[in-house]
Amino acid sequence: MFRAGLAWLALSWLLIAIADMLFPAFGFPDAVVRWLIIGLALGLFPVLLFAWLFELTPQGLRLDRGPQAETPENARSARRTDQLTIVLLLLAVGFSAVKQFVLPQRVTPPPQVQAPAAPPPPAPVPDPRPPAPAGPVDPRSIAVLPFANLSPDPANAYLADGVAEEILNVLARVEGLKVASRTSSFSLRDQRVGVREIGRQLGVANVLDGSVRRQDDQLRITAQLVSAETDQQVWSGSFDRQLTDIFTLQEEIAQAITDALADTLGVRTVEVRRATADLEAYELYLRGRQLFAQRGASLPAARELLEQATAADPRFAEAWATLAGVLYVTPSYSAELSGAEAAQLAADAAARALVLLPDQPDALAVSARLAAERGERVAAAGLIERALQADPNNANSWTWHGLGLIEAGHIRAARESFVRAQQLDPLSGIHFGWIGAVQLFEGDHAAAEQSLKRAHALGWRGPASFLKLKMALADGPGAAAGRRFDDWLHDDGRITAEQLEVHEALGPAIRDAAERDAARAVLDAAVQAWPGHDWTQLYLLIGLSDEAIVEALRPKPVSSQRLLLTTWASVDQAFRERPRFMELAERDGLVDFWDQFGDPDFCRRVSEPVPRLACER
Repeated sequence: MFRAGLAWLALSWLLIAIADMLFPAFGFPDAVVRWLIIGLALGLFPVLLFAWLFELTPQGLRLDRGPQAETPENARSARRTDQLTIVLLLLAVGFSAVKQFVLPQRVTPPPQVQAPAAPPPPAPVPDPRPPAPAGPVDPRSIAVLPFANLSPDPANAYLADGVAEEILNVLARVEGLKVASRTSSFSLRDQRVGVREIGRQLGVANVLDGSVRRQDDQLRITAQLVSAETDQQVWSGSFDRQLTDIFTLQEEIAQAITDALADTLGVRTVEVRRATADLEAYELYLRGRQLFAQRGASLPAARELLEQATAADPRFAEAWATLAGVLYVTPSYSAELSGAEAAQLAADAAARALVLLPDQPDALAVSARLAAERGERVAAAGLIERALQADPNNANSWTWHGLGLIEAGHIRAARESFVRAQQLDPLSGIHFGWIGAVQLFEGDHAAAEQSLKRAHALGWRGPASFLKLKMALADGPGAAAGRRFDDWLHDDGRITAEQLEVHEALGPAIRDAAERDAARAVLDAAVQAWPGHDWTQLYLLIGLSDEAIVEALRPKPVSSQRLLLTTWASVDQAFRERPRFMELAERDGLVDFWDQFGDPDFCRRVSEPVPRLACER
C-alpha cells in the first residue's frame, strides 16, 4: 500500500510539472492546473484503498489475503514498483528543472498599493471595455502600468506613479515603439486582471509593471516586462540607487526594455533629459502632474504645486508646460478662473516652457489650442504638428489636432486624428466621443449612437448626451428629442443652477415646435440677464437659426469654440448656410484656414448672390 501511494505521488508530481509547463502555451488558464492538482490529491485515497484491498502478483491482481511468505516473484514485483516510482520521480524533477531554469518564468502583475488619501475609483459602468483590436497587435507596442508603492510612507505613491510615468514618457520618444497612453494604462490600477486581458484591452504586445520602495533618499525599483500574448517574462531587473540619480535610473530601465525588444524594435539608444537639478522641484512637479491627471477638484492643488516647482527652479521647462495645461483646462471644471484669465496665464506659462525647450510637446499643444481660440488657425495647425512630431505617442495632442480640424469643418481628417488617439488611449471616453461626433457629422447615425454610448459609459457623459440630442433633433422636435434633452440636462454638470431654469424652460419647444415663440422669449430675456454667456447653442436647439447667428456674432468674452465643435451636424445646416455665418468664419480664422487647406467637408464656398457656404448636409 505504501509503494502504491509513493508511486501515485510521483506520477502526480510528473503530471503537474508537465501541465504547468505546457498548458500556458495552449492558452489554458491557471485554474485548469489548480483543478488537476485537486483531482490528483483526491485520487490518492482511492489508490490507497485499492492497494489495501488488492495485491499485484506474477499471476496478476488478486484480493489481498493478508501477510504471505516472501517469494522471488513477490520480491520482483516490489522491485519493479520501486523502479517505476524512481523513474517517475526523476522525470518529475527533470520537467520541474526545465520549467524553473530553462524556460522564462511566467509571472502575474504585483498588487498595486496606493496612498489612503487617493480618491476612490469611479463607480462601475456597463461594458466600458473597448473591442478587441482589429487585426494583429503590433509587436512593437507596450503599456506601462502604475508601479506599486512599497515605501513605508504611503504618501510616496506619487513617486511610484511619477517613476512609471517618466519611463512611459521616455519610451514614447523611442522611434517605432507604440506606447499606450497614461490615461488608459493607469486606469487599470485597481482592476485585478491578468496580463493577457491587459494586452487585449490596451491593444499592446508587452506590459511593464513594477514597484518602488523609498527609505529616506534610498530607492529600490523593481520592474518586469511581460509578453501579453504568452504571459511569459521577457525581462526583469532590480535597481538600488540614491534618489538624486532618478534620471539616470529612468534611462537605465528604459534602455533595458528597448534592449529586450531589440529583435522587433531594432537597436536603439535611449537618452533621458535631466529636466532639473533641484530634487525638491522635481518632487513638487511629480505631485502636481499626478493631480493634473485627476482633473476636477484636484486642479487648484495641482496649480499650487506646479507654481512652487517653477519658483524653485525657473528653468524647469516640463513644470511650466504642465502648469500651462492646468491653467488652460481650469475653466472647464470650475469658476476659479475666467476663460480670458486662464488663456492669458496659460499662454505665459507655455511661452516660458518653449523659451527653455523650443520643442516641448505639451507646451506646443497648449499654444496650438490658444492660437485657435484667438482665430489664428493656420498658426495653430503648425504648432500642433510640431507637438506631434516631438511626441507622436501623445493621445491628448492627437485629440486636440482633431478638434482643430472639426472646428474648421475638416471632418474626415479629424476622424483619422481621433482614431489615432483612441488607439493610443483605448480606455478614455473622450476619444470614442469625438469619433461618434465625426460619425454624426458624416450622417452615420447608427455608428454614432454606438460610439457615443460607449463614450458615455466611460465617463464622457455631458458632451455625449448633447451630441445624441443633436442626432435626435435631425428628425425634428418630438418625444425622442425631449428624452435626449432631459438626459443632457441631467448629465452636463457645467450648467449653473440659475441658468438651469432657462434650459428647462426650453423643454416644451424641444418636444413641440408650436412652443418655439415662448422659448424664444425666454432666451431673449436670458441674453439680457447674462450678457457674458453665449446662448447660441440653445437658439439652435429650438431651430432658430437667424437668432442663433445674431447671438454668435454678439461681442462677449466667451469663446465660440464649443459652438464650432458641434455645428457641423446636419440639423445645423441652415445655420451654416446663413450669409452671416461667413462673418463668424472670418472672425474665428476659418476663412484663412480654408484658403490654406481647402473648404470644409460636405460644404463649399459660393459667392452668388452673396458669399456663403452651400452644404450637402
